[in-house]
Amino acid sequence: MKKIVKPAFALLLIIMGVIVLMKINRTWALNPEQNPDEASELNSEQNLSETSALNSKKNLNVEYFISGIDSDTTYKDLEREIGPVTGTTGCGFVRDYYEVEDLVFLDYWMHALSEKGTVIELMVEDMSENYKGLVMYVEKNFKSTEYIKKLFAEGKIISDVHKIEIKPRQFFDLNDEYTYEDIVNLYGKTHGITDNNRIYYHINSYYVFFPADFSSNQESKLNYIDLYSEDGKFKCRIQYAPQIINHSLNIFYD
Repeated sequence: MKKIVKPAFALLLIIMGVIVLMKINRTWALNPEQNPDEASELNSEQNLSETSALNSKKNLNVEYFISGIDSDTTYKDLEREIGPVTGTTGCGFVRDYYEVEDLVFLDYWMHALSEKGTVIELMVEDMSENYKGLVMYVEKNFKSTEYIKKLFAEGKIISDVHKIEIKPRQFFDLNDEYTYEDIVNLYGKTHGITDNNRIYYHINSYYVFFPADFSSNQESKLNYIDLYSEDGKFKCRIQYAPQIINHSLNIFYD
């Protein structure tokens, strides 16, 4: 009986000691001169202050992720322009993200492997982790850019139209279920069409080009849009189609 009681008593002492140490550590972690309520209030104020500081960055908005990044932008440039990332997600393979206007812009590539890595693509989700699009910045991946830039240079892009004003956030309300009819209902009559059958609109400070044959093929879905500045500079492609279909990569380069 004694051989059973003594180990049990010793184990009880150890457990009690661990509990006491945990409480002491928690108290000191808060502040040796603060009570938990005061520390909690201070932490809340600090979090609000940090959030306010992050949101006050002049470029922390959806507009920046459309227009402020190009194929030469590095992740260091990103941090300099809009501050540190909002947070990280994942286990093992960790991805940085920025949270802005109820959207999450996720690092799509393992840029941590390269200290001077450039921003190639950012995946966009809503706050419920629903896929909203993939923003792609590397112009050389899209052969069509040379053709469209030539149209701008030759003055073949219609510019004397009443441009549409929307919030940049609304570009991520579109999805690959939209048809040509849906787009016309949303934006009205198209502002123009290219020789290779790509309709476009003048929206905000962008010319937004839709895929070839989108207007002529009733079965076409809105796989992506291309955004160009008013002077004909490629800004980005926003892909709405899923990135993976039947375990295969589904990225719309051309």
